[in-house]
Amino acid sequence: MASFDLAGLPSEQRATGIWSAALLHALARDEAAGRRAARVTEPGLATWNRFRGRLTATDLVALVFEDAAVLHRVPFDPAAVGGSFRLPQLPAAVAAGWLGALQTADLKTPSADYITEQAKLLGLPTRLARSELHVVKSHHKVLELPGTGGQLAHHIVSTQGDVTLQGNFVVACGSWQEFTLAGIVALDLGAPHTDFVIRGEPGDFQPDTPLRQRNFDFVVGLHPDKGGLYQYENQLASWFSTAKVLLV
Repeated sequence: MASFDLAGLPSEQRATGIWSAALLHALARDEAAGRRAARVTEPGLATWNRFRGRLTATDLVALVFEDAAVLHRVPFDPAAVGGSFRLPQLPAAVAAGWLGALQTADLKTPSADYITEQAKLLGLPTRLARSELHVVKSHHKVLELPGTGGQLAHHIVSTQGDVTLQGNFVVACGSWQEFTLAGIVALDLGAPHTDFVIRGEPGDFQPDTPLRQRNFDFVVGLHPDKGGLYQYENQLASWFSTAKVLLV
């Protein structure tokens, strides 16, 4: 994981710092994978330093996020993620330090390890029994409950093959941290247009809500012993009668 120092940020900038650091690392990894032109990983930031004029490192971060939001509105558009971010107030010295750290960061760690580290940075649970997940076929539809931010979908797509985020999954997210991680999952799997990510609060599972009107083959989520929001698999099974429910 790239080393981003958040200690110097005031408390009101903490959320902005975590969101920015997570996404800057995600962009750098995407560049290292060859899926986008090198901007934040260009040696010495040569092009930026040639043309930036009076712009600061914070401006560069804002520009690359705006550009990335064209294909990945989640997680690069703050309005789509739902956080109260103040990116223009991110200290330029902090942003410059992060950009410098990317020059020597390992950006090709295994995808599973990388997503786990991003989840830790965002304060999301990572102790998930992924090996217990069902085998998903190309015709199956899977709902991932709020709480895990796409980690379960990432594991299934990464390890089982023949399934995609957009084609097989709906990832319900209840916080900006979950939205951010779900978008990072899509970025790392090379899956633009993250329209599979939706808002999912406990109230969204009432009988007359759109989510309850959809048919799923599987519903997966975090076990209540690990902080999951939903206490009983049989309760979820009554809500989604066509699905097999598994909390891990």
